[in-house]
Amino acid sequence: MSLLLKKLDFTLDQYAALCSTIKMSKYQAVTVRDYLAGVQRDKYLIIMRHDVEEDARKALDMARVEHSYGIQATYYFRMKNKVYVPDIIDQIASYHHEIGYLYETLDKTNGDMEKAIMLFAVELAMLRERYDIKTACMHPLTEYDNKKIWENCKLAKFNLLGDPYFSMDYNQMLFLSDSGRTWLVDTNKVNDRTSSTLSPIDKVEHTTDLIDLINDGRYERICILTHPESWSKNIVDCLGFYLLGLALNAGKRLLSVYRGLFKGS
Repeated sequence: MSLLLKKLDFTLDQYAALCSTIKMSKYQAVTVRDYLAGVQRDKYLIIMRHDVEEDARKALDMARVEHSYGIQATYYFRMKNKVYVPDIIDQIASYHHEIGYLYETLDKTNGDMEKAIMLFAVELAMLRERYDIKTACMHPLTEYDNKKIWENCKLAKFNLLGDPYFSMDYNQMLFLSDSGRTWLVDTNKVNDRTSSTLSPIDKVEHTTDLIDLINDGRYERICILTHPESWSKNIVDCLGFYLLGLALNAGKRLLSVYRGLFKGS
């Protein structure tokens, strides 16, 4: 059974292989905070970002793997049950990973800008009671564009260095996301897209392809986005995520159609 798991993609075994490759490569893994602050600017960088959307326990699994290879990453947490779990986040922070805020306040306030900014301040303050939050990341959830709050206030007001969606120049780096349990940029990735003009010369679909790309070393800067809930540690998880992925991808396609109709109205 464990041999079969090693051959499947988006497992913790595969993630360990990815981390091992990064550790042995010419790349330096950095957090979003350190990248935006200009810390550790080697020529070859991999920015490690995780959006924790549903289950903090899955994030802890990944954090432990990274820690075993001496890799530091950024973990963005939603303020909701099963995600904002201080005891678990404390453990992740103890591995010297960056803790960030995954905000969705325009969604939570049904588009009310004033309330959204106030809620942002409240939730950020809650996180800062325990963690040194320097970056926040917009979480695209419904038809509301949560990053539009920055049209009405400044990141500096909250002593934030930036938001990876618009504070980093993706024309200067390769952006790869595991959304949909594939590294391909495809139609299912409704939310995790950037304005990057860079794309891999060779197809990067599986984690083994990403490992090959890192070993090749042709890109100076790479940003890797994962969703810890999508990475399995046993066969039951793998089968469950496969079936769930089919349903979620169908839902994302419907959401994409809805957004197109909404914009056209």
